[in-house]
Amino acid sequence: MKIRNLCALLLALTLAVSLASGAFAATYSNWFKSNYQEMQNLKILPDQFTGMDLKQPITRGEMCLLAVQAFEEATGNDLELDGTQYFTDTNDTNITKAYEYGIVSGYPDGTFRPDQRITRQEFFKLLENFCYSAAFKPVLSVDANALSQFGDASALSIWAKESAQFCVTYSYVNGTKDASGSVVLDPTGTASRQEAMTMFLRAFKRVKEYYYYAVLTAGVSDDGHDTGDTGVTVSDLSKTMYVTAQTLNVRDSWSSGSTLVGTLKYGEAVTVTGRCSNGWMRIQYQGHTAYVSGEYLADQNGGSSDGNNSGSNVTGSGTAAEIARFVCTFVGYNYVYGGSKPSTGFDCSGLMYYCLRQYGYSMNRTADDQMDQGTAVSRDELQVGDLVFFGSGGEITHVGIYIGGGRFIHAANPRKGVIISSLSESYYNARYFGANRIIFE
Repeated sequence: MKIRNLCALLLALTLAVSLASGAFAATYSNWFKSNYQEMQNLKILPDQFTGMDLKQPITRGEMCLLAVQAFEEATGNDLELDGTQYFTDTNDTNITKAYEYGIVSGYPDGTFRPDQRITRQEFFKLLENFCYSAAFKPVLSVDANALSQFGDASALSIWAKESAQFCVTYSYVNGTKDASGSVVLDPTGTASRQEAMTMFLRAFKRVKEYYYYAVLTAGVSDDGHDTGDTGVTVSDLSKTMYVTAQTLNVRDSWSSGSTLVGTLKYGEAVTVTGRCSNGWMRIQYQGHTAYVSGEYLADQNGGSSDGNNSGSNVTGSGTAAEIARFVCTFVGYNYVYGGSKPSTGFDCSGLMYYCLRQYGYSMNRTADDQMDQGTAVSRDELQVGDLVFFGSGGEITHVGIYIGGGRFIHAANPRKGVIISSLSESYYNARYFGANRIIFE
């Protein structure tokens, strides 16, 4: 009896603490758990979503809350409102911000209808607006055939078709299953909160990546040749490289969403004519210009070696500015211990190893060994492209690449991934070890 009473008391105390602290966890499906945690880590999970049933449909007002927090986290914007009311049925701050950012619009009658459930095709349009409003410059054109895999694509409203193509091209939207198990767009159906949040997470990471590339590095000079408004630059190159994948797709543009024009086999020699700032290579293929992912090309036949190179003799091509811009494209990628490629993620030295090797530099694999390469430079002599090292107790534990303005890019840790930090931050300032110049122009 005493034990039963004790258990009851403990249960009551636990409930009381939970009630007092408001500690109610959100309800979501198992598949969404990792996405939920990632959104928390990225600071794009609004507090208001804590305690919600995320399996339920998302409303237009909730979508604005999510969009604004993600937009401001990605771009650093924080709009000061002047009190203007744009809609007759709401003056909600996040709805007003979303409207002024160009992410949403209202209805012809002057209402916004914040409590109305958003349709999936409305959400497609909102995602597209979000990307473009954040100064996102797509590196690939929208795939005109992106919707061919969905049997219900014809059900899209005319105004939503291009938005759907955009979202599918960028893999923000992969479709949902209908009652028969077929993958469909379901344009007039609703999206659950967790489904909408998942699609938004994908868009946020891409926007953040390219925002850093396009905006934060805008002051870095570029010696490449601008290809237009795509955000991608192509530097002329003339060299032979070799395929390291069993089968390498050849496409008509610099993205996996472009048209497939052929394939190359492992060990096959490739004439490379240009290096794209997004990691792709321009090549000659059957007498025509084509593109392949640079991740699967190496300077030597038989693939790239993961072994160390002794000494400080490092040679390669590409300007420091060009390489710094290239590294910027990986902001937002996952941190993976031992990782050294985009398909898996990076650790700190793996990011340097991968990026510099794309420009022909024979890099050692670990931060400690990378410190032995190049020429040491003092902190007040830092230039764009220099490697900066950190450590404690005489041991080097971390490396990044300097991009100017006291900032550097690095794969920080599993929680933050690849980010841009300042050398003046107390943590890095206290652990600054030294810098080496690898790139000489």
